[in-house]
Amino acid sequence: MIEEKDIIIGETHLEKSPIGITGFDDITDGGLPKGRTTLVYGSAGSGKTLMAMEFLVKGAQKYDEPGVFIAFEETYDELAQNFASLGFYLDDLVAKKKLIVDYIHIDKNEIEETGEYDLEGLFIRLGLAIDSIAAKRMAIDTLEVLFSGLKNETILHSELLRLFRWLNTKVVTAIVTGERGETSLTRYGLEEYVADCVILLDNRMAEQIATRRLRIIKYRGSKHGTNKYPFLIEEEGISVLPISLGLEHEVSTERISTGIQRLDTMLGGHGYYRGTTVLISGTAVTGKTSIAAEFTKAACERGDSCLYFAFEESPSQVIRSMKSIGIDFQPYVGYRLHANKCFTAHGLRLGNTFGSYA
Repeated sequence: MIEEKDIIIGETHLEKSPIGITGFDDITDGGLPKGRTTLVYGSAGSGKTLMAMEFLVKGAQKYDEPGVFIAFEETYDELAQNFASLGFYLDDLVAKKKLIVDYIHIDKNEIEETGEYDLEGLFIRLGLAIDSIAAKRMAIDTLEVLFSGLKNETILHSELLRLFRWLNTKVVTAIVTGERGETSLTRYGLEEYVADCVILLDNRMAEQIATRRLRIIKYRGSKHGTNKYPFLIEEEGISVLPISLGLEHEVSTERISTGIQRLDTMLGGHGYYRGTTVLISGTAVTGKTSIAAEFTKAACERGDSCLYFAFEESPSQVIRSMKSIGIDFQPYVGYRLHANKCFTAHGLRLGNTFGSYA
């Protein structure tokens, strides 16, 4: 578990709040800027609301940091039902005073703009929610609904800037979500300049395959990964693949069997190093799948948990085919990882089951 850490820049320290999302805290070198505001933007269905809520839920569960979620699009009941499918039980956190979800209904048809206006009433409402549970985190979802009925761009930009500054004065680590703009990064073209951290979530179709990418556009005062990182929305939330982070990881000297005695002999009598990646290359029917199956069987027999992803055959086909060469996966197959179990999954089924594929 990644703990809060200080990043030393000259004589100053930039504190981080770990977001709790697998892989994300790695590419940000510790999480989001603590006590500052992060903008998460993207098109519809890109995962903005999920990231904002997961930030609060994981903060309450893992780091004992209460949070406030301000919703402009979905009611509390709708949010509670949607996130229960991911194992995020909002009712429990609300009962423990670890979370407040405040739905604010705004209908632009009910708004008549005249003269100047400000967000002072909203600030009072947010401040009361923060103080009531001593919140350390906040999420506002989304800016477009908040300003949907307002046309005066000068005042709108002024209030946007004031909102971000007000959040910083409350010393809460905040996520604000926004829609992607047509001619600028965001709808109003200002949010990305006043936020301390800006994250783009991208969801697109390429050759009938949905792909999700995450990119950190900027991060004031901290090093961070600059690539587009693939991510998944799974049954337990968001998972980011932190590729290209350098080669400073620790390695194991332990050796594990390949499952084939003579191949172990060729590898010094001990097999592969644990934690390494082995590429088996060859033309069709040269035995690539069989070698992988022997390795999987040996892992299961040792009592190791194992993931077997097949992109050409279904799980039942793999089990049937391997029986012809004396490998019986059936006693080890399960749908969850447990001790002494082997899990078999079809690669494309993974995408269909969890709603995304990368």
